[in-house]
Amino acid sequence: QEPGENAKTMVLEATIICVDNSEWMRNGDYLPTRMESQADAVNLICNVKTQQNPESTVGVMTMAARSPEVLVTPTQDLGKILTALHSVKIDNCLHFVPAIQVAQLALKHRQNKNQRQRIIAFVGSPLEDEEKDLVKLGKKLKKNNVAVDVVNFGETAENQAKLEAFIGAVNSSDNSNLLTVPPGPHILSDIIISSAILQDGEGGGMGAAMAASMSGMGGGGGGDFEYGVDPSLDPELAMALRISAEEERQRQERESKATGA
Repeated sequence: QEPGENAKTMVLEATIICVDNSEWMRNGDYLPTRMESQADAVNLICNVKTQQNPESTVGVMTMAARSPEVLVTPTQDLGKILTALHSVKIDNCLHFVPAIQVAQLALKHRQNKNQRQRIIAFVGSPLEDEEKDLVKLGKKLKKNNVAVDVVNFGETAENQAKLEAFIGAVNSSDNSNLLTVPPGPHILSDIIISSAILQDGEGGGMGAAMAASMSGMGGGGGGDFEYGVDPSLDPELAMALRISAEEERQRQERESKATGA
């Protein structure tokens, strides 16, 4: 065993994932809907984060409805997160700045203070916050050593400048990322899993492995489980990943038939 090498590559993190559950998430420009493609991506992020380091934790909160709400504080129980995601209801509009403030508070109270703090926010509706307020928030997060990744999808053009300014303010030694995903013949989770958001300390062993697995290139050789999940330990997550991959295969078949016709 080489513990030094593992320590180098496996970042210990507490992550809060902020989910956009505003009315804009009903749109079907990301298949099947913005909401469902987002939920699929959150499942995968939780799985990869906890596999990169078994002591890392992930929590989930919503950013719309009457006010932001923490559904699950940072945990290693992926089943709890999956259950919480199923209960999310679409309602009202996005409250981005208040939600990020709540997420920071939840991270501040994490049980393991050795964990680095990270927020991953999905923004799929127009940002009503002023750019100056976003920059002010970003600077505060940077001061408190909180890294932030933002997935900008849906209203990409409208939100791009504001989110660039926000990430510019929070970024410290390239620890924060803005990923903009326009609508198209791709799956949101596939783009995220091969992006900087899910690369581990050495530039993405885990993200690349999961991406290969999801695209059907990864064989089940050795002791590895399909999609990196042991079905006996977490049957719900294993089933969700399998269904997601199957739906993607069917969608690609339909598209190839349509274009070939």
